[in-house]
Amino acid sequence: MSYLDKLRSTENRKDLARLLGFKPRALTAIIYQTPLIRRYTEFEIPKKSGGTRIIKAPNQKLKKLQLHLAHLLYACLTEIEESQNVRAVSFGFRKKGTISDNARNHKRRRYVLNLDLSDFFPSINFGRVRGFFLKDKSFELKEEVATTIAQIACDGQALPQGSPCSPVISELIGRILDIRLLRLAKKYGVTYSRYADDITFSTNQKIFPAALAVQGEEEVSDWTLGEELVSKVSGSGFVINPEKTRMHCRGSRQLVTGLVVNEKVNIRSDYYRRARAMCDSLFQTGNYFCSYIPSEDPDEKPQPKYTDNLNHLEGILSHIYSITQTEERRDAQEQRNKPRAIRELYRRFLFYRKCVNPDKPLIITEGKTDPIYLKEAIKQRRKFHPILGKPGAKGFEFAIQFFKYGGQVSEIMDLGGGAGDLRSIPLDYLRNFKKDNPKRKPIKSIPMSWPVILLLDNDDGLGQVASTIKKNFNVTINLKSTDDFYHITENLYLIKTPETSGESCIEDMFPKKWREIKLNGKRFSPASKIDPEKEYGKEVFAKAVVQKNADKINFVGFNPLLDRIAKVLADHVPTDDSTST
Repeated sequence: MSYLDKLRSTENRKDLARLLGFKPRALTAIIYQTPLIRRYTEFEIPKKSGGTRIIKAPNQKLKKLQLHLAHLLYACLTEIEESQNVRAVSFGFRKKGTISDNARNHKRRRYVLNLDLSDFFPSINFGRVRGFFLKDKSFELKEEVATTIAQIACDGQALPQGSPCSPVISELIGRILDIRLLRLAKKYGVTYSRYADDITFSTNQKIFPAALAVQGEEEVSDWTLGEELVSKVSGSGFVINPEKTRMHCRGSRQLVTGLVVNEKVNIRSDYYRRARAMCDSLFQTGNYFCSYIPSEDPDEKPQPKYTDNLNHLEGILSHIYSITQTEERRDAQEQRNKPRAIRELYRRFLFYRKCVNPDKPLIITEGKTDPIYLKEAIKQRRKFHPILGKPGAKGFEFAIQFFKYGGQVSEIMDLGGGAGDLRSIPLDYLRNFKKDNPKRKPIKSIPMSWPVILLLDNDDGLGQVASTIKKNFNVTINLKSTDDFYHITENLYLIKTPETSGESCIEDMFPKKWREIKLNGKRFSPASKIDPEKEYGKEVFAKAVVQKNADKINFVGFNPLLDRIAKVLADHVPTDDSTST
């Protein structure tokens, strides 16, 4: 039975509670016995366009209930759209929808019309939510079920900004608007799309359809929305914000959801310049401009606000890179050989965040599964508590962190998992601190409060990294050297797996009986290439053997390696002056 069928078959509040994975009395306690003032925490955040937006964050229990409802309704939305086999025109609040997907529909057009809906979530009130689930042909739920959904989703009045289920319900109700505006667009031969409360129409026609917008007679830059368009929007229960209505004609900068669409989907040049200036400030001073602090005196200008929180800036760089990379569709090797300016800037930022200013000691392992082994070993070997970690109220608290392979960060830093890729880290130190590099200023803000540790197997894979380090930093590392650690430069160190019998790999530290466990008749092989008919690899070993049996495995063999890590932590003493090279 589909999710939609399950929801439609619910008869009352109790059935709905069970469908959402809650006991009926628990659901009742959350939405009926908890006072409204205790259900939400209200605060304000600044809008990009000025003013503030009210956020209502649900308490933990209500949030969990809303999340379960959101998952159910998203599944229903997917089933509805698949059954109707219609082209997607809404790109907001979707797992596969992005602002670039939305903007791509309007590239290289003569006219691009943007309009914005006022108070998007607040305009979808309690009665509207309840009525939708009662009367919409895809749902037609029982009255008690529809009422309960509205009580879960609304703050007593409308959909709150901050609820996990507000986006999906707005998408369900917004489909009514989409259907009407899509018909209108087809009637006049234009393209339509919506991203949350941002609506866009575009066309290459010589004259823009008057039913949608009319150009002013005296001022050609003034456009008035057509009565037919306004009627369709208002008839769907929404209100247009006239202050955000814009017509972009060919020859001017055309924007859709903040992206330039004249020739290709791209970032605004001023947006990129600002991001570059923020990075320059960060690299030189350790903080960057992020917003303005309003002045209490109306005659005084707002004061710039600076921060050293890197999350905001990383989000900006990730956004810029994702947009440009998606549009250009350059493969990974081409990106490495001829990196764009944004890739180089983003990489430099990630180097600063991961290596120059990490919030804990960072270990970059040779293999993707090595962190799994080390985390379990640290948990079990109390000898290294609390130096490497300790049990806490919310689980085990590690005093170190591991580089996470996979995703955009790995791609940008050229770390795909493998010994050879680790050469990029010492080379990044060379590139970013070298004073005679004409292409970039050396980083001056260098907190380096914590060490960065490259951890490699003592085998043939070590050679490429050791050669790079020897050539550039004059530090000798080879299969026969037995130092506990090697200080490369600044806060960068290298550790090898202990040289027990010459060459070694991290899997050698497990007791033999665990390395010889067979799974489905296959034996474990730590090699990079395995025979899938007879062998299983490191990932299966890490998850199906190590994690599954962590409480049974004797991790004493990891003592020498953990001891080396602890010695690096003891050796590293950060400089007192964090803004000098």
